[in-house]
Amino acid sequence: MKPLSCKKGLSPIFASLLILAIITTLFIPVFLWATGVTSGTSDFWNRQASIETERIVIEVVNLKGGKPSCTVYVRNIGKTVVSIQNVLIIEPSGNVRLYLKVDGDFTLSPEYVSQGDLITVNVDLRPWAPVSGQTYIVKVFTFNGVGDQYQIVA
Repeated sequence: MKPLSCKKGLSPIFASLLILAIITTLFIPVFLWATGVTSGTSDFWNRQASIETERIVIEVVNLKGGKPSCTVYVRNIGKTVVSIQNVLIIEPSGNVRLYLKVDGDFTLSPEYVSQGDLITVNVDLRPWAPVSGQTYIVKVFTFNGVGDQYQIVA
């Protein structure tokens, strides 16, 4: 039997290769996590930049008492192209009527507008109709949630 002082450990080359393999194996999940976070962060900032340059203003609302339709004229005063996604009409009682583009509740002319252009939103209110003499609030929103509101007496 050999004395303990004669036993050899791993060779320096094999030990270096073993450490390199362990570090590489541990680094892969960290790398995958980091690249996923940075791509999500850049998407977030790109969307924020788009939202910051979106601006709309409601110029006129035609909402007549007893008629089941509403026409909203919206101007794009921002720097990016926009399209209207949602229209809300708030009744004097506080009830909110939501009209969605995806449900076909209203039509747009044109579909998308550039800076300075006007978009016409025709909302079909049926089966409901506003009451003459009542005050309503009309809100319009883009896909990114940028919006404006307009108060009108039907």
